[in-house]
Amino acid sequence: MSLLSPPQIPLFRITLFYGPETIEGASDTIHCVFNVKKRSWKGGVQVGILIERNQIQRLEKKLAFPSWIEKHLQVIPSDKREDYLKLGYDLFIQFICFHKLETFIRQGIKQENVQVSAGFLISETEEAIQREAEKIKQQIMVELDVEEFKKGIEPTSA
Repeated sequence: MSLLSPPQIPLFRITLFYGPETIEGASDTIHCVFNVKKRSWKGGVQVGILIERNQIQRLEKKLAFPSWIEKHLQVIPSDKREDYLKLGYDLFIQFICFHKLETFIRQGIKQENVQVSAGFLISETEEAIQREAEKIKQQIMVELDVEEFKKGIEPTSA
């Protein structure tokens, strides 16, 4: 009998469909939409995650995100830095939405398209972001290929 356990297979497959985008008519609200598929479901559902700009700004401040990303993007050529900065902020918002989605799923998700309001799960999302801050920052650096610039190798696309 083996003492090793098989690797745990995730219960849900989550894919970013699109976002972050501003909600039309509500410039203070940003949303991302994810496709979520549970292994036992025949098909997936779309889950819209709404977040208000003030929550994003609070998290940026708590994680010192603006100064952190500016510092890490110094290796990017100045003519490309603005594009990388925008992408870095978009990735940060996507991670906020993703962690809010994970929190929502843990509370119980049904097989139906749903939109999670900006006012729901605020403190739980902020706790998750603060807990995962270093992993989030590390993943943003990987997504931006910053290490390639440090090595003197310019990625083919940003």
